[in-house]
Amino acid sequence: MDRRVYAAVIVLVVASAAAYLWWSGGSEESNQGIASGKRAVNIVVDGLNNTSFDLRSHRSEVVVIEFITTWCRTCMIQTEELKRFQEEFSGVVIASIDVDVNLNPWALEEWAAEMGTRWFVGHSPEAGRTYGVYTLPTVIVIDGKGIIRYRGNYTPFDELKLIVQQIQ
Repeated sequence: MDRRVYAAVIVLVVASAAAYLWWSGGSEESNQGIASGKRAVNIVVDGLNNTSFDLRSHRSEVVVIEFITTWCRTCMIQTEELKRFQEEFSGVVIASIDVDVNLNPWALEEWAAEMGTRWFVGHSPEAGRTYGVYTLPTVIVIDGKGIIRYRGNYTPFDELKLIVQQIQ
């Protein structure tokens, strides 16, 4: 093969790759995901008492999302940790989202009353699928820029406190 043809092919491949990276890197959607370091995928969830949670509307705020089911014992312990957390960090948005596909309509309302939650509580198996929730509870902390800064399972108060202090 002629050197000029070979060089032209290499230039074309490199230019194509560079154009693709430049184009996709500028797209906000290409930076979205469900893992730490990615821009959080927006979810909209219907909640108790005709409320709604739209993650996008909480840009500029720190958000803690707790994916739960009403029958999960560890989820109840996590919710107790969040109640303690809310007392110290009143400016942090908290949302508990039940992901049970077989949830009885009255069970979530009864759970929220029993747990004494003072934040958004809703139900959305779709949000659980969007965020790849396979273990309960799953806790996600999102910073004010919409970036996931933490994703884990049961997260004790002291650990959650440290995570939020580092991003505020």
